[in-house]
Order: sequence, then structure tokens, then C-alpha cells
Amino acid sequence: MNSYVELASKLVLLVPSYLSNTSPLIVRKFLKRVHPVDFGRNFLDGRRVFGDSKSWEGLLAGVLVGMLSGVALLAFYHSSLHDLAIAGLVQGVGSMLGDLANSFLKRRLGLKPGSLLPVLDQTSFILVSLLLVKLLKVDLRVGVELGLIELVVAITLALVLHPIANYVAYLAKLKEVPY
Repeated sequence: MNSYVELASKLVLLVPSYLSNTSPLIVRKFLKRVHPVDFGRNFLDGRRVFGDSKSWEGLLAGVLVGMLSGVALLAFYHSSLHDLAIAGLVQGVGSMLGDLANSFLKRRLGLKPGSLLPVLDQTSFILVSLLLVKLLKVDLRVGVELGLIELVVAITLALVLHPIANYVAYLAKLKEVPY
């Protein structure tokens, strides 16, 4: 099999991470009221823990979309429903935790919600998602091992696709800023 095809088939298994990262924007657009993950509370430094842009609704949507997209991979892979649902769920949770960690860091740095923190804004979701998959020893698919090349490509894709997705979300009026 062509090495590019093999690489692409491995990277498809990371779709839940990417999709779960985008779903909170869509949820926020359609809900009139959302509930902040930090309940409006401040951290020890007097700044909000995460800010209003991180909601329970978005968090749950991201996790659910991760799990459902993992299940949708059944159409392409012959793994069990349970394995792909767990892989998608872990990626969804990891993606949301990465996004929350990034938001937490931005608040500590005194950056406002929506402000840009280059590289980390584009990669925090995939880095934490992949870390969680590795730590929990989640089998993305029997016989598939993500090596250094796949990890580098996944991070590079995040660096390229994240700004494009943000710009599209801005044009669709899902975001107030184009980054």
C-alpha cells in the first residue's frame, strides 16, 4: 500500500479530535444562553478561570461529537463499535481539555477571550487529545500505531486547518474574530 495512503488512513482516526474542537462554536451560535464552565468564578490571581466563552454546553457538545464521529468511522474501519466509540470519546474529552487548558493559560497571561495565542491556539486541542489517547492506551484501531511522522503531520495539519476553520467560522458569523 502507498505510504501516503497509509498515513492518510491513520490520520482519519484523529477526525474526532478535530471535529470536537469545532462543535462548541456551532452550539454557541444556536443557544441563546450558555452556562460558563467556571461558573463565573475567578482564579487565585483575580482573573476568570476560563471566561464566558467556555460553556458546559460547548464542552458536552465537543465530547459528544468526538464520540459520535468515532462511531461514524465504522463506515471506514472494521473495528468494534465499542472501540471506536471509546476512541472518539477519549479524543473528544482530550480536545476539550486542551481547549480549556489553553483558555486557562490565556487568562493567566491576561489575554482576553478571543485573543490570539499563536501555535498554542492551533495545537492545544490535538496535543492534549493525543496525550490522553497515549496515557489511557486507547486503541484507535487494532494494528494502528501512531508514530512520530503521524504525530508531526497531525500537528502540522492543526496548524494549517485551525486558522482556515476559524476564518470560515468568522465568515459564517460563528466567531467575532477571524483567528
